[in-house]
Amino acid sequence: MVTAKRQQQRYTNRDRKALLARFHASGCVNEKQFSRDNNVKYQTWQGWRKKEQQITSSKRHGRKATLGGQGRKPMIPFAADLLYYMRERRSNNKYVRVFHLMQWIRRHKNAWLVAYIAAKKSEEVGFESLRCILLRFCARNRFTYRKPCVSKLNQVDWSLLRYATRQHVG
Repeated sequence: MVTAKRQQQRYTNRDRKALLARFHASGCVNEKQFSRDNNVKYQTWQGWRKKEQQITSSKRHGRKATLGGQGRKPMIPFAADLLYYMRERRSNNKYVRVFHLMQWIRRHKNAWLVAYIAAKKSEEVGFESLRCILLRFCARNRFTYRKPCVSKLNQVDWSLLRYATRQHVG
């Protein structure tokens, strides 16, 4: 006989705040009995009681199920400054390469760079890791570079095209 899995209950911030307020208003001493009466698993209730300060002081909308702050933590704490530099360089019709970004970091955020490299196994690993992070940062912010590809014209066509353009220019 296979038993069905228990359906996981989803609680919103509004539900949590209301139940915590009801608990304090009721003056109930037995938390297990209160959680059982309100159809909340006791383990869930214990977690809410531990985070009660965060739940009650949260300004997030009541329909949300989380308190916020679960997203990806930025690897580069000065991302806005770096992005500004990249856009400024691009607006001046200059290439934006990872090498240029590494130079900018060395000049302007040297303390962070030294700490980042020191946290790695070796200096080579640190710089390779930094290069990979900067490549991902560029891709995430739509800064791509041109990659060499096979030309669609053969050499003869290219030479004819060059010859034809010289005739019209000169």
